[in-house]
Amino acid sequence: MLNGEAFFFGNVLLSGCVLPLGGKLAGVSPPDGRRLAAAACMAGALSVAGLWLPLLGPLSLPVCVWLAYRAQGRAAVRRCTLTTLCASLMTGGAATALAARDVAPWACVGGSLALEGAFYLLVKLLPCVMKEVRQVELMVGDRRIMLPAMVDSGNLMRDPVTSLPVLVIPLRAAHALYPEAAAIDPLRALPAGFRLLHVRTAAGSGLLPMFRPDRCWLYLDGRRQEARLLAAVAGQEYRGAQALVPLSAIRE
Repeated sequence: MLNGEAFFFGNVLLSGCVLPLGGKLAGVSPPDGRRLAAAACMAGALSVAGLWLPLLGPLSLPVCVWLAYRAQGRAAVRRCTLTTLCASLMTGGAATALAARDVAPWACVGGSLALEGAFYLLVKLLPCVMKEVRQVELMVGDRRIMLPAMVDSGNLMRDPVTSLPVLVIPLRAAHALYPEAAAIDPLRALPAGFRLLHVRTAAGSGLLPMFRPDRCWLYLDGRRQEARLLAAVAGQEYRGAQALVPLSAIRE
């Protein structure tokens, strides 16, 4: 087999393992077989082309991650780009270390794959390693936003009309989904599609603006699941960036 062919197939094989590992580290669902195969073949082609055109080398990672994870939105692609880069550096470091000891090329590839497999197994068998990687993704029209999320067992809010659970998002997240809205204030103005929810907390009772997103996904321990819920907008006093997910949304 020609060296160029070996280089191509070696990169395809490594990319086929690095991309799912990057998604696992990012806490998103792995790509389906066709997307993964297309992204891995593209990685092999760009790697071979990079031998003659070095400028193509830096493009390989973002292009392949986009091919593999584009269906899950831009926020997921950005997260997976960073985590896949970390996984690639780990693999490249292992291959370089083996090559420095005059190990055969096939053994370098095998050693890198074994390291990736061991790390993936560690993450899968010990969910506490990635348990804090939790996100919620909301979609309104053609706008999407992904937020860090925390399961709040104290959030018992439900919409009295639909009986659906209600998660709480920060005000700046609502502005990202509704940039045309000058104000989201229960006492002054509400955008179209919003209504008020009466809530009672330890600090007292009040009104929160609430809307129903077109679609909502929860990312829990690397698994993506769609959820039926509404989103209430926290007031100015909430300075956090996390979405507060009710436990009932996960159970349902």
